[in-house]
Amino acid sequence: MSSKFTLDQKQVAENIKSLQDFMQKEGVEAFYISSSDPFLNEYVPMENCHRFYLTQFSGSVAEVLFPQKGKVKLYVDGRYHEQADVECDHDLVDVVKVPSDKSNIACLKEDLASLAPKNIAIEADRTSLAFYEYLNENFEVKAYLNQELEEIIDFKKMPPLAKIKHLAKNLRGADTSEKLKRVIKDEQDAYYITAIDSLAWLTNCRGYHLPNLSSFLGRGFATFDKVYVFIDESVEVECSDPCVEFININSSHIKEKLNELKQKYNLSRIFIDKSMLNSQDYLMLKSVFSEDILVEKKGGLVEYQAIKDSTEIKAIKESFKRADKAIYNTLSWVKDQISQGHKVSEYDVYEMTSKMYQQQGALEQSFNTIAGADANGSLIHYSDPKPDLYLNEQSMVLLDSGGYFESGFATDTTRTFMAGQSEGSAKQKEIYTLVLKGTLALQNAVFRPETKGNALDAVCRQPLFQAGYDFAHGTGHGVGIHVHEGGTGISPRTNYPIRAGHVISIEPGIYLPGFGGVRIENIGLVVEHPKYAGFLTFEPLVYIGFDPLLIEQSLLNQQEMQWLKEYEAICKERGTSFY
Repeated sequence: MSSKFTLDQKQVAENIKSLQDFMQKEGVEAFYISSSDPFLNEYVPMENCHRFYLTQFSGSVAEVLFPQKGKVKLYVDGRYHEQADVECDHDLVDVVKVPSDKSNIACLKEDLASLAPKNIAIEADRTSLAFYEYLNENFEVKAYLNQELEEIIDFKKMPPLAKIKHLAKNLRGADTSEKLKRVIKDEQDAYYITAIDSLAWLTNCRGYHLPNLSSFLGRGFATFDKVYVFIDESVEVECSDPCVEFININSSHIKEKLNELKQKYNLSRIFIDKSMLNSQDYLMLKSVFSEDILVEKKGGLVEYQAIKDSTEIKAIKESFKRADKAIYNTLSWVKDQISQGHKVSEYDVYEMTSKMYQQQGALEQSFNTIAGADANGSLIHYSDPKPDLYLNEQSMVLLDSGGYFESGFATDTTRTFMAGQSEGSAKQKEIYTLVLKGTLALQNAVFRPETKGNALDAVCRQPLFQAGYDFAHGTGHGVGIHVHEGGTGISPRTNYPIRAGHVISIEPGIYLPGFGGVRIENIGLVVEHPKYAGFLTFEPLVYIGFDPLLIEQSLLNQQEMQWLKEYEAICKERGTSFY
């Protein structure tokens, strides 16, 4: 399940009242609450996700606009429309279902324009600089910090952080000194880094400080010759790289250290990523350095880390090979148990998946496993597998899982399958085969370098469009140290140029509320085409066979049958095919 931490509706209602009472006392007309922590992470434990305390919505991404009176507005994208409806009390929360051609923030801005509050409050350490600047241009902004809200809402304390460790040479790729030369071209340049996956990549360290993440919580100041990493006072470190200096420090004293670095280096530019820098950190930087030298670099280091080198690719391939076995073994176990007449619940599938990953050497899951049977498969990011919902021979199950192995690179794969050995119904086979057609079309696509992600998105959706189906999420995201990595992707709104070395998911789906859902997700490494000079294609990193019980052969054309045959042959060779 997404978190062992839960709140009942009564507590959520009390939290809402407490915040609205605070707003009335402070004269605040609107309050923006993000889903992030001070590092603006996507995956935040519910104990540390302030939005959860005020909505009971447990998805990873959402925005909240809090009026002084009336319902809380929760903005969710297509992955969470159904889940938010299920989890939220609609007497307290207005679920705003954001369409696929808009972002959550864009819809929130539209509502702000209509509401036209005289002022708006934010949590300064949990609001991105980019959004803070927008708010500051249009409203009077009142900034609060975590400790001020702690006085009115009972936020849980987080556990101690684990030791940070340096990766072995055969797992980390280029050393930090080489990476610094790649990203910093001028000795008068520096980066202030708060994207924790970028910091993990640059330092070649892992910490597993948060569930489902291999990275560590810290802030980095990268110069031409060294990365200074500010971490909590209690954290132990095991790193001997002379180009990386870890500094145990209270966050309130980082400013003093930055003043020392200002004297040491003659800096003319400090690059910041406004989408990954919280407004409180920005105000601190501005108080130390001249505002003129704080230069926006969209994406920060992600353009460099998104292109994997040969050592990283080797480690990633090994991770996916182990993940393939874990998933295949889980599917085989389910089918065997059901065929023998044993009782298997959704939660049993969830639990068995974790066990199978551990057997393959996984150190952590890269996200909370999704195990949805029958109608629950239509919940795109279903997060509550039921111990009392049992599978049967006719059950269609959607299993989305990933893990971390020694290298600390994430894996991510989805398979939809029949629980037993019975052939799927006509409808199950139809939607499964259409999704399979989309997967095969994109996985085997041939395209020019720098092709934008939105162009490839259309390739994947076309087989579904032709049958009148679509899906309310992107087709693919970057995969790296975090399971969702920036710098690349495939969706209607994505204009990243696709380049060799990118690792991207391919995951079309069809979701029918009340009936079920299908998603098939493979991960592709972008490579130069082996035959056609000047073209790129995908090399699959996932080799788990598709379920023949769900394939309607009459819907496949000759080219698709050939692609399927070639793919299944490799799966069979690896012992991961159901044919």
